[in-house]
Order: sequence, then structure tokens, then C-alpha cells
Amino acid sequence: MIGKIPDTVSPMLAKSVDRPFDKGDWFFEIKFDGYRIIAIIDRRIDLYSRNKLLYTEKFPAIVKALEKLPAPIVLDGEVVVLDDKGKADFKLLQNHLKTGSGYPIYFVFDLLFYGKYDLRGLQLRERKKILKDILPEFTNIRYADHIEKEGKNFFSSVAALGIEGVMAKNSLSGYVEGQRTDDWLKVKNLQTQEAIICGFTAPRKGRKHLGSLVLGVYESDRLVYAGHSGGGFNETELAELKSRLMTIRSDHSPFELMPKTNAQVTWVEPKLVCEIRFTEWTDDGSMRHPVFVGLREDKRPKEVVREVPQKVSTLMNNHEEQGFEKFSNLDKVLWPNEGHTKKDVLDYYEKLSDYILPYLKDRPENLHRFPHGIDGPSFYQKNNTTLPAGIESIKILSDTENKEINYLLCQNKETLLYMVNLGCIEINPWNSRIQSLDHPDYLILDLDPLNIGFKQVVKAALATNDILKKIEVKAYCKTSGLTGLHIFIPLQAKYDYEQARRFALIINMIVSRNLSKITSLKRMPAQRTEKVYLDYLQNRRGQTLASAYSLRPEKGAPISMPLAWSEVNENLNPKSFNIFNALSRIKKYGDLWQGVLGEGIKMDESIERLEKMIKNLI
Repeated sequence: MIGKIPDTVSPMLAKSVDRPFDKGDWFFEIKFDGYRIIAIIDRRIDLYSRNKLLYTEKFPAIVKALEKLPAPIVLDGEVVVLDDKGKADFKLLQNHLKTGSGYPIYFVFDLLFYGKYDLRGLQLRERKKILKDILPEFTNIRYADHIEKEGKNFFSSVAALGIEGVMAKNSLSGYVEGQRTDDWLKVKNLQTQEAIICGFTAPRKGRKHLGSLVLGVYESDRLVYAGHSGGGFNETELAELKSRLMTIRSDHSPFELMPKTNAQVTWVEPKLVCEIRFTEWTDDGSMRHPVFVGLREDKRPKEVVREVPQKVSTLMNNHEEQGFEKFSNLDKVLWPNEGHTKKDVLDYYEKLSDYILPYLKDRPENLHRFPHGIDGPSFYQKNNTTLPAGIESIKILSDTENKEINYLLCQNKETLLYMVNLGCIEINPWNSRIQSLDHPDYLILDLDPLNIGFKQVVKAALATNDILKKIEVKAYCKTSGLTGLHIFIPLQAKYDYEQARRFALIINMIVSRNLSKITSLKRMPAQRTEKVYLDYLQNRRGQTLASAYSLRPEKGAPISMPLAWSEVNENLNPKSFNIFNALSRIKKYGDLWQGVLGEGIKMDESIERLEKMIKNLI
């Protein structure tokens, strides 16, 4: 959650590519020919252009419609004016800005903030689903729909209608503010280029006001010539443009290298940006057959560079694919103090996958997502409305919510890494598998300290194990990865959750009686300060706990590490196991957790031994 939504947002940008393509898990949308607008709806409504110019007063009807949306909320979209064929027409939009004529429509394609939640870390697929659910049907605010996977056919349909092009977006990606990434691509049907007006020539052959515009673009902070355009104007536009250009007239050329022009040029300061439609780039870097479309008041001159489409094949190769998808934002820092990144987490789980997967397979997962790192807001996600092809899931009826929840199943390394790419730092599986959902494979004794030293946790763990050994129950211990210890007892799915919970309670009651000064069974923190909480309530259907070998979202990137009982002593430091030394330890000692999935206890016999032990104590 966030305290308040930001005052402004820099929109995510797209790279231009040379051709359309088909790709699973990609969305394909119409590329609108209008003004990119970020709408911030809070105590007031602000409409910002890409370069953060305020457009609120220019689109009053859109603002009035936005007032009906639940605040606070931040939207991303494009304002256009449609022609009589339903196609966005940039000249009509410009005419509206000048005269108020026409009917502007805000096509919304992304949702960045909603309520107190920052959604930028969510997948585009999830953001658009929420957007579609909350966006009312207004005539001048519309949801920008998409098709999935079939980009080539969609582009052909768009081209046949004379529409500018197609936006291709990785539906599994987050929203990267103010940057061009390989996750958003644009495929143009009509070649367009933003250009800076650097001068103009005198009119000829009866034409009035001006002849051609001399155009430039930036290359490495240097303004270079990009051609000249004399087409696309009507007489009114020529007069208005000439008037504006005369206010920024200059005695000097803005180019370092003087371009060759076909007439004398009146130079101007490079302040106005326009949009040009053309056929192709010439060998000398000029636009062939350039036609003026209109001024781009929403663009900064310094942003104008020569837009040369990149090869789709190259960008797709740049997507680091592991089975199902490309991993996004690999350099995103998840541990600010240590500098550990998402790539570090992916590397860890990839290398540890053979060890951790046996404890995840066939178990419903409760995704704990940290889209902005360990210091940012996090959230739990049980229900997965959409998943990439190949990732398994299971629908389970929730008694508390009275609906089916679609749980993800982590069946392989690819799915594990998919979870990490969503922002999962820790992995939280059910105690039971889909083959026996009501019968856990183990019971858990969770030793959770509150304002008491770790040595007391060790003391409680050893006391617990002493009792278990006396009743011939083999138990396994691991660090929680935080300040506690977890003791697991294998059940082999022979008992239900209630039986497991009761058995855990009996063990904890005996430990608590023996160590009453340092342990407690009371759940409320205020009632157990400076005590080790003996938690038996982890043994409930649907309850989850960090898996063995799971990372934890804490300082130092600690691991929930299985231990030999000989290591559980006063010298044990639970924070000594971390993201960088875990693998070497496992290779040295092997998987100390295997027995948890082995032969289960015989609970009836164990309870009989407990009863005898209790009688001897009385």
C-alpha cells in the first residue's frame, strides 16, 4: 500500500520494430494517433501529456466523465478524435484543441494506481483485467481492448483500415515508468517521425506564407538535418504556422553542419515539434516524400530522435526466456541496502530448484509478492485468474470466501522462476498435496520469539525434540529464515488437519509447562512478550509457511535452512544462511530435509507413549 498517489507519472514508452509478429502471452492493441495522456484522479483531476504539460482544461468533457470514477486512481491512455469512419485523425484532434470542435475520446489501456495500491509491479494482464472491471461504459472514456498472440493477423486488419499501426505488449510485464523496454513495442503501418522545425523557405508559384519546413532530429545531443516538407498544409495552417515561426526567428542555423537546401532559409530556434508522414529514409538520412501532419505540443524537442525500427528477431532474442516467458526488470534492486536484484533471486532459485521442488510439487501456492522490493508494499495472491500456457493450477472451493480459488501449482523449475518474476521472494506451499488436500504430509511446530533472545528459541526446540525422542517420533528442524525455528514431523498424509493440530497442541502444552518462564501458548502478542510462542495453528487446511530453502524478505537475504539436530545449539546463528552461501552448504551436507516426506509417524502409538510419559510425570 502507498500513502498517496504521485502528483505526476512518466509514461512507459515503446520501441519501434520492423514487422508484426505472433507470440504467446503478448497483447496486441491499436496504436492510436492522438495525445498520450496520464489521468490522475484524486482530490482533483489532472490530465498530463507525455512531457508533463497540463491538458486538464483542454478536455473538459473527459474530465467531467472521470469525476465519476472511484478516487484515487491513475490511468494511462490516448486522447483521440475519430473521423466519420471511426478512425483516429490527428488533424481533427488538433482542430479540436484550436476551436473546440469534434468529440475527443480517452482510450484507456493501463491502470497504474487504484485506491491505495501501486499496481505498476503487477503484470499487464492483471492490470488490464482490473481496469476492465472498474471502467464504466462512457461514450468518451473507453477501455482499449486487445487481442492475444496473433499479432500478424491483427496488423493486417489494422493496415487494411488505414490505421497507424499496432502496439505489442508483453502481458506478463510490469509498468516501467519513463523508459523504453523490450516489453512494449510498436509496429507502424504508416511511417511517421517526430521532427523539430529548424527553419522555413519562402513560398513559390503563388503559394502564400511559406514554402517548406526545414526539419531536424537529435543524434547524440547534436541536431542534424532530416529533410524538408512542403506538403500537408492548408492555407489556414500555413498562415498560423508562419506567424508562430516568426516569433522564434533566429539569425543563425541551429545545425552544426549546414544542410543543403533548395532555397534560402529563414532559421528559427528549435522549439517546435511536428509530426511528419513519409515513405522511407534515404541513404543520406533524410525523409523521402515527407508530409506535414501537425504540431506536437505534447513533445519536447530534446526527445526527438531518428526512429529507426529495430529487428523483431533481435529483441525477441534479448528476452531471456526460461520455458514460458521472458523475465522482466532483472536489474531491479529488491534489497536496497545490500543491492541484491531480481536476477540474484532468479539465479538462486534456478540453482536450488532440484532441492526445493520436491517440497513444492503438487502443493497449492500462496504467492507472496514484493513488486517493489523488501521495503516496499507486498501482497498475498491465492487466486490466479490467468496463467501462461504450461503452468498448472487447481481450483479449490474456499469455505471462508464461498467461491473457487484457482491456486498455482509449482510443478517444475520454469514455474518456480515464473513465480520469482512476479515478485515472489519467499515460497509458501500448502502442507498437503492435491492428491490428499485434507491430509497434510507433515505437522509443524512453529517456535516464534517475541522480544527474547534466539538462545531461548534453541532451548525450546531442544526441549521439544527431547519429548519427541522419548515417544519415538523423529522430527526435523530448520531455521525460519527470520528469528525462529520450525520443527516438522512427517505424517505421510495418514491423518487429517484436525488430528495434526491436536497432536501439535499436546506437544506444545508439555513444552510450555516445562519451560513456562520462556514459552507461551497465547496467540496475542501483548500476552506473550519476552516469550517464545509455541504455535500449533500452522496445522490448518490452507495455511502456508515458508518452504525449506526459501529466501526470506529480510535484511541479509536469509534462507529457511534445514539443520542437523547437532547444529541446534547456543552457537547457532539463524542469519548465517543466505542467498550466496546456501548452495555450497547443501552440496556439502546434502538435503537434510528429505525425511520430512518419508515414512510418517504412527500417531496412535505416539499418543500412547505420551500418556505413559505424562502419568510418570504426575
